Amino acid sequence: MGAQPPRNDSDFEAILAGRREATFFHTRTWARVVTSAFPRIEDRSTILTVDGEAYAVPLFRWSRLGGLLATWHSGFPFLYGGPIPARPAAYEALLNRLARGHDALVLIGNPFAASAPGSAGNGGRLPLRPEATHLLALPRTIEAFWEQVLTSRKRNDIRRLTQKGVTIELSRDAQDVTRVYQLYQRRLSHWSQRPGIVYPPALYASMLEHGGNAVRLYLARFEDRVIGGTFITRWNGIVHYNAGYFDEDARALRPNVLIQERVIRDAIADGYHTYDMLPSAGLRPVEAFKESFGGVRTPFSRWERLGPWQRLARGLRRAPPHPEAREQDAV
Repeated sequence: MGAQPPRNDSDFEAILAGRREATFFHTRTWARVVTSAFPRIEDRSTILTVDGEAYAVPLFRWSRLGGLLATWHSGFPFLYGGPIPARPAAYEALLNRLARGHDALVLIGNPFAASAPGSAGNGGRLPLRPEATHLLALPRTIEAFWEQVLTSRKRNDIRRLTQKGVTIELSRDAQDVTRVYQLYQRRLSHWSQRPGIVYPPALYASMLEHGGNAVRLYLARFEDRVIGGTFITRWNGIVHYNAGYFDEDARALRPNVLIQERVIRDAIADGYHTYDMLPSAGLRPVEAFKESFGGVRTPFSRWERLGPWQRLARGLRRAPPHPEAREQDAV
């Protein structure tokens, strides 16, 4: 088994070409997006050779605290990765190689792989954790989607919301990116605990700057006010729902319903075969929403290992908070 960085983007992309399981997050374009947006991300993508065959492997090293904390990611941030072609032998070789280190690791597989790789071969050093997304096999026509996928209740819901004056449009305006990001910030401000990673505005600006026609921003407007926005990536016949943020004050207008319908309608019109709604963090209401649009829960594999400093930090977070801290949280 050997590994080497790609000599150029074309070598890497040539391996991805024609592979149905390859996603936008495997591409060199996505690597440029994330390294531009996250200064502490190193692109360590490689071409892995197993039994004489070459595999394209997206890989990133995320450093924090001056390099004291480091995590290897297959598809930063927390997106699909794994070797292409997605064969079990290549997964085993990659897992064995990564298991030798001591850094934290998040290797996320791929729901589009023909067969899920097993956990044998790494000696249990990289625990396997099941993950799932929701996939919709897109009908050939918009009419078929409306009549065969959507329930009559959902169709009536979409008509009713449209009549309220909510409009959906595409945008590449930097000011609209800022407006949608502000909705994300408002959402974060209501969380009782800060998440492990906060996405910077540069991520979404970088998606539009480097992603070209593969990246779309859908906006929901009401009375000339942005009440929601969704970032979509489209490549290799697959449309991915990357992120969506919405105005809580406009919840009754349900902008995400209308955006989802428009995203799916555009994907069908443009000949895409699959809509990937991405994982839902185990939140049943979110999963139910995706299923209301025809999404089918689809499992895939995820290997995750904490580094020594991450284990220490997680243990400290589990310690009971100071009484004053609890009082402040309750205010």
